[in-house]
Amino acid sequence: MEPARRTAPRNLEFGIYRDGDNNLDASQSAVIRQARAVSAQDRTIEFTVEDTSGGIFDQPITTRSSIADGRERAGALRPADDMASPKNLAAFVARALDNAEASGAKQTWIDLVDHGAGDGGGLEADSFKQLMAMPQIAQAIADGVALHARAHPEDASRKIDGVVANQCLMASLGFADALSHAGVRWLAASPETMVSPGVPSSVAAAIA
Repeated sequence: MEPARRTAPRNLEFGIYRDGDNNLDASQSAVIRQARAVSAQDRTIEFTVEDTSGGIFDQPITTRSSIADGRERAGALRPADDMASPKNLAAFVARALDNAEASGAKQTWIDLVDHGAGDGGGLEADSFKQLMAMPQIAQAIADGVALHARAHPEDASRKIDGVVANQCLMASLGFADALSHAGVRWLAASPETMVSPGVPSSVAAAIA
């Protein structure tokens, strides 16, 4: 069944996959506030969000939401997802693509917000004592694209157009090559150690 299309197509579906299950939680939480401000200023941008934070009484929690027109539509709080799980990242990518189809978005990008270690990987989930290896990040993106295509064959050509690696050291040839095999055309990343909180969500406005 084809998702209901909104009356005003978006230029950009921008997925934010924020892993705050580590020592970057407080500083990088700003990206969600920034997304609300950006969507209020530019209504052609919609955000698909998976936000795992320090939570309550040091118990991490995950919120899945969409942000558009300055408003956040959040689902129920849930126990923290394993943000270093390729299966979890793939499900997020599929959800971002589902929302992109529903919104009529011309492009879909995802923003990986967490620690990074170049070809060593990134997306550190302290509660699960895991770090996602770099090839697994790229494969998870490819798997998410395939999940969307199977669920929505009418939109099977939709891909992740670009990745913002809001992480340290991710502008590596190895990561760029792995993403290219997943169908990703663009990588925005830094070859250096980044000063937290990193890239603001206003980068979405530049992309749109």
